[in-house]
Amino acid sequence: MSQKTCFVIMPIGEQEVGGTKVTAAELKTRYDDLIKEAIRKADPDVEVVRADEVSAPGTITIDILTRIMHSELVVADVTYPNPNVFYELGLRHACRIGTIIIRDKAIAEIPFDIAHLRHIEYENTPTGLKQLAEKIRYQIEHFSKNPERPDNQLLELAALTKYRFPQYEDRQGAAEAAQLEIVEALAQSPELMSLMVKKASGETVDDAALLGAAFANPGSASALLKALVKSGQISFKTPAGSG
Repeated sequence: MSQKTCFVIMPIGEQEVGGTKVTAAELKTRYDDLIKEAIRKADPDVEVVRADEVSAPGTITIDILTRIMHSELVVADVTYPNPNVFYELGLRHACRIGTIIIRDKAIAEIPFDIAHLRHIEYENTPTGLKQLAEKIRYQIEHFSKNPERPDNQLLELAALTKYRFPQYEDRQGAAEAAQLEIVEALAQSPELMSLMVKKASGETVDDAALLGAAFANPGSASALLKALVKSGQISFKTPAGSG
């Protein structure tokens, strides 16, 4: 998914609210003519995808989970209470920022459990389309200006309590990348690199010589320090219990 993507979370099959049924075809029309169109007007370069365009209706596949996790933007229509919609929205909120919740204000009130979440109300009319596009554009700009700011209560609490989510990245690859950064930083100063190689080989190296080589090329010294901190070989954190 090299292109900027927007995954749309919404019901796919027939729904019923307050005794009124809405068909799958009607939901598809709402998606094609209103939601998808509004997103494209808000950002013409984004690829907009709904679940049934990548998976069989009613199933949550690896492709859907991948889009929930990795799409730059997710738009969730909660107009019709639907288990899959709420489950996918919860997964997205736990993964990353960049989620916009929308609902048709003429259909029903937003469910109590998510009523406190920020959301956009829209009208399924030509004027409503324009207004929805403007509001989505505003949210996209907000995300762009605040890329690290949590957009939901879970991530806000995680940031407040310093909660550490499980890490599944390629640790070996990350370590190799960090070591490469150290080598590249040393390559900027051949003298400093020579002294470091000697020290690593067990030779006696005067610390004053090391400092002199570092100060002779502040740029390489700064890059080296950043690489060492990133690799974990140097830490400025205060040890626990040290006061």
